[in-house]
Amino acid sequence: MWGVLLASVAVTAADRDVLIRDGQFVNATTGSSVLLVGANVVWKGPPWIPDATGDVPCGDLPSDPTSATSCQTFNVHDARKVRGLGYNFIRLGVTWAGGQPTNKNALDPAWVQRLHAVLDVCHAEGIAVVLDIHQDAVGSAVCGEGVPMWFSQLAIPDDIGKPLSLLPKLADNTCGHNDTTLWAQFAGDPDYNIKNPCCRKYNQGSWGELTATSASLKTMDYLLRANGRSLYARYTGLLAAAVQSKPAAVGIELMNEPPSINRAGLYTLWEECYRSIRASIPADDTLAVGIMDPGQASLGLGNLDLTRNTITWLKSRPANLFYAFHWYGEPAPVATAVKNAVNFAKRHGMPSLLTEYGGYGSGPKGGCTVQSAATSHEVGSGYWHYNDYCWPKHCPGGKPDGYCPLNLTAPRWGACITGCEYAHYSLCIETKTC
Repeated sequence: MWGVLLASVAVTAADRDVLIRDGQFVNATTGSSVLLVGANVVWKGPPWIPDATGDVPCGDLPSDPTSATSCQTFNVHDARKVRGLGYNFIRLGVTWAGGQPTNKNALDPAWVQRLHAVLDVCHAEGIAVVLDIHQDAVGSAVCGEGVPMWFSQLAIPDDIGKPLSLLPKLADNTCGHNDTTLWAQFAGDPDYNIKNPCCRKYNQGSWGELTATSASLKTMDYLLRANGRSLYARYTGLLAAAVQSKPAAVGIELMNEPPSINRAGLYTLWEECYRSIRASIPADDTLAVGIMDPGQASLGLGNLDLTRNTITWLKSRPANLFYAFHWYGEPAPVATAVKNAVNFAKRHGMPSLLTEYGGYGSGPKGGCTVQSAATSHEVGSGYWHYNDYCWPKHCPGGKPDGYCPLNLTAPRWGACITGCEYAHYSLCIETKTC
């Protein structure tokens, strides 16, 4: 039921489908090692979690009879499609802005209901789920997604709705440093990133520039200081408590590709989140916690820049930790990145997991090559493929979104949804083509 079995170890009963024992992921029922292999399922906008109902799996091609304007499900048919192609794991986006849209000591009930429904489907179909606290360009106030707008209003109150500094003027001469009128539209709206015309234009392919803006850097600086850190850790604890009774939820990955070079600050945050999670669930709960390096790159940094307290904490080998990393070309070749991850993880008694990689085929950066490198070191992997399941396009004549009036009455499914392209599983499931 749980895919590739690599070894057998002693294990006690647990409330998770997969847990960590002796530095490896294991099946809680059989005690056998599990190689987690799967895909990303990350929705970057409201309602943030897919619908678990429906009579057909998702499809996104017009030629696909199951295709809809916008793919909105991860139901039993989607799960069986995944399982039928050999996958046993998904990385499910649980973005902070979706889970805790207001500054209250509680998660959004409707969001939790959707999350529970997906987890129930996955448990029934033998799919382990790692919950991914996803961010890109920090948050909506910086044209990305991640931290809620209320957090940005605490972190960068003077930057909300203002031109983002250090961004170049666009080719159409709009959205420069003096274009205050356009940047001010929808200021403070939780959906600023998908409503503001400048955000929509910058999100056409060069969105990575948003991460280096002063607003983004100041947001991360606030998050890594005491007040911001405690608010982030509170969310991780609430999330852990919300999935306590859901055995498919086997772990929480604390942040997608952390946009900060402050490694010491990030690891201090990971420890606080870890303690918040452990305090929010029973002592014997085996929910795993994923820690990572800046940008989620596996550079083999060892204990470089870590504080003495962090080193002491890691040396104590906290239970249920794993090291999460990504690979999109650096360091090269991919085998180096995998070895770096394995070495760091083993040094601290935990497994590693490649939670994102992309590409097709068997070239140096192809998905087959990457997955094979991970598998050869008994490291699991989660495939990522950008997929245009977006708010229906508003622009006639093929113009990019952002270059025509916003249609606020159109049916909406967040911003772009990313992860495995449902209609192209033969491409996503690299094991079938390698």
